Amino acid sequence: MEIFSDQRPLKKDLTEIEKLIRLQIRKGTSSKELTWVLLGGKSFMPKPPTSNLDFWKAGIQGIRRDAINRLAEVLEVPMTEMAALLHISYKTLTRKQNNELLGNLLSSLCIEITETIANGLLVFEDRERFNRWLRKENRALQQQRPIDLLRNPTGIRLINAVLHRIEEGIYS
Repeated sequence: MEIFSDQRPLKKDLTEIEKLIRLQIRKGTSSKELTWVLLGGKSFMPKPPTSNLDFWKAGIQGIRRDAINRLAEVLEVPMTEMAALLHISYKTLTRKQNNELLGNLLSSLCIEITETIANGLLVFEDRERFNRWLRKENRALQQQRPIDLLRNPTGIRLINAVLHRIEEGIYS
């Protein structure tokens, strides 16, 4: 089931998030650190994570709603589609304040999706190319679009496996 449209807003100038992503890629940042940056950096967690347990702890405590705003900007999707991706009603999502903490399951899913997006950005080294890949049917995923598989942990795992294959030079 496709939940994401192929229509994205036309780009004018580099957005702040685009500049930030390019800077992180040029720096050769790790996937963990890019995930931290995409989730809000110091507003997400006081210092970069040293292990996946740091992300687990953050998920248990809840992450701020504005992390979803940043993720939507990176993916270039409207909030209606982010709500569907995260299994939350659009109305509920928009009612939350930007500094309000999300529940632990929603926070955990958001962190998992962001980790996958960070991996993809580092593999493709370009947000636009990565977003095009996310929206194209993929033979390795039985003609499913990767973006449609982000809805649950199994799909996220499948996307990460394909990204790993691409990183290793295996056509996917």
